[in-house]
Amino acid sequence: MILDEIMKRKSGRAFTNKPITDEMLNSILEAGRWAPSCGNTQAWNFVVLRDANALEKAHEVLSKGNAWGKSAPVIILVTAKEDDGCPAHGLPYFAMDVGLAVQNMLLQAVHLGLMGHPTAGWNEDGLKEVTGIPDEYRIVTVVFFGYEGDFDNLDERTQENEKKPRTRKELSEIVHWNVW
Repeated sequence: MILDEIMKRKSGRAFTNKPITDEMLNSILEAGRWAPSCGNTQAWNFVVLRDANALEKAHEVLSKGNAWGKSAPVIILVTAKEDDGCPAHGLPYFAMDVGLAVQNMLLQAVHLGLMGHPTAGWNEDGLKEVTGIPDEYRIVTVVFFGYEGDFDNLDERTQENEKKPRTRKELSEIVHWNVW
């Protein structure tokens, strides 16, 4: 009873450089735009890198661990101001809102036959410099999008990561009914 897109979604690392159509990319961005947000603040902003020059500059500030992402034809930087989200209870709702937007985008990518991989390995100041993101914004995640590519083109370490099965904790480990 779980949506196919949820079950098929994976954070793969083997991309082809085959371009994504404007229509597909816009549908991914629309999926992000229509995510729920606390108080409808919609704190997110998306910086889409698909031009060869923009991608090359971004590649220079990726961590070595994310070198595999250089073959993806699209990188989306998901940004937000920490104080633009819902101010309720002093919690950082902007982060949850961004997470909801990214999940919508990832599921839309799967729906379109694409793969998306959110990451945490990059130089925030470097990316801000090469893209012009204002100082008051944080880059919450960097997401690679593209078609799934040839696993054999990955380095040995990355291939090992790709071989690991997709696992989740059992519900009994994470669900508490009525009390902890």
